[in-house]
Amino acid sequence: MKILMVGRPDLFKYYGGDRVQVENTAKELRNLGVDVQIDTGCISDYSGYDLIHVFQLDWNPDSFFIVKKAKKMHLPVVLSAIHHNVGEVTRFDNEYAFDYRRLSRFLFKDQFKRDTFKDIYRTILNYKRLPVTVFEVFYGLKKMYKWVLENSNMVLVQTVREAADLKETYNVQFKWAKVCNGVGQVFLDKYTSDTTLGIRNYILCVGRIEPRKNQLSIIEAVKKLRAETKEDIKLVFVGAKSKHKHYEYFYLFNKELDENHWIKHINFMNYESMPSLYSDSKVCVSASWFETTGLTSLEALMCGANAVASGDRAKEYLGEYASYCDPGDVESIKAAIKKEYYAPRPELSETFKNSYTWKNTAKETLEAYNSLLN
Repeated sequence: MKILMVGRPDLFKYYGGDRVQVENTAKELRNLGVDVQIDTGCISDYSGYDLIHVFQLDWNPDSFFIVKKAKKMHLPVVLSAIHHNVGEVTRFDNEYAFDYRRLSRFLFKDQFKRDTFKDIYRTILNYKRLPVTVFEVFYGLKKMYKWVLENSNMVLVQTVREAADLKETYNVQFKWAKVCNGVGQVFLDKYTSDTTLGIRNYILCVGRIEPRKNQLSIIEAVKKLRAETKEDIKLVFVGAKSKHKHYEYFYLFNKELDENHWIKHINFMNYESMPSLYSDSKVCVSASWFETTGLTSLEALMCGANAVASGDRAKEYLGEYASYCDPGDVESIKAAIKKEYYAPRPELSETFKNSYTWKNTAKETLEAYNSLLN
């Protein structure tokens, strides 16, 4: 079986959860004997492949052209939608916009038109995107995504909620299967702490520095918690600044770092060192305005840290193992962090540990491939 996995054009330039998903799924599929190649839209000839697996529907208009090419060659297509709730994205744009996003909020009510406006802005900075953006403007972004869903032979979703959101947003029926994300073996093996932070029991937030990840609200929440408890609680951020130039947000984030000695920012930590970083923390908080599920909460729990998350989809994975917050309410974030900070560390069931692994993800993905190819 020869599979071509196609991700967003800048998959290897900018790190993200989708890249973690693509690389780890491919790695474990290879261990199962599948010939997998990862592409970012560079390969023009799909002959020789048995199936095309496209990753990411949202904010990736290139998926339209990839699926179109695959269907022209009569190849089956699997789509890992990695779809976010449009209502949550709209709320984010309405309540927490910075820089030019403020302008899109006032110009357009429709979220797909807002996203097209943002793509036009980004094309000014990257002229190579011009042909795709021009097509997007005249054909319509929502129409493109709906066509991709209709013409994919199988849609893989991370949660049942994601499948329902896709059907509601695009008013289309499609064949789908739930394939959960997981953690790598490095988070399951025995390991020793090798971080150089020199502190323990800190609050940790892992992810790109950008408005969507809500770091400024997390800082405000921890400020309130420190004032309330009179304890010297440390806060650690791990993640590079977003590829999109959020100048105002970056300025405010850097200002907080300069003014508060108890906040530490690590721009990059290699994958193998992350378990130690998680285990030395007490709480890993993800207060994102929108996520598909959020890998960091799973990784933290597997390493013995408590978790704070946002959104209904996270609940489908984490259940009672986490506390939940409203990303638009600092008091809600503070309350969830406080609960987990003073709670015992998690004791996970074997069922939970065995369910959320990339090995399991690959096994279920292979079952989807076989169901189409047979």
